[in-house]
Amino acid sequence: MQLQFIETLVVSLVLTEALELCFAFIFKIWNKRDILLVLVVNVITNPPVVILSYLFNTRTDVPQLLTVSVLEAAAVLTEGLYYRRYAEAIKHPFIFSLGANAFSYLTGLLINYIVQ
Repeated sequence: MQLQFIETLVVSLVLTEALELCFAFIFKIWNKRDILLVLVVNVITNPPVVILSYLFNTRTDVPQLLTVSVLEAAAVLTEGLYYRRYAEAIKHPFIFSLGANAFSYLTGLLINYIVQ
């Protein structure tokens, strides 16, 4: 079970990184510093979101939609704050964060649906 969870963490992070980089490129974020920032903020936010989601959904009666909504909102806020503070070319950091997270989350759901 532990190996499977670690695999889930790794796949989630790699997929999130790839999708959010694609999102950044679509919105013409080419600056090396901002690309690195996208990678770093996802390393900061993705593992805690995956771990907490797993813990809340397996060990509590909290509805999954509520858990995911709160955790994703926290990730969007955290990433937006990092983008606002450190990004050079991301003009609307919170909108960018919301868009990137929505894109990666919804694409991940679609991929999960197709694979299963």
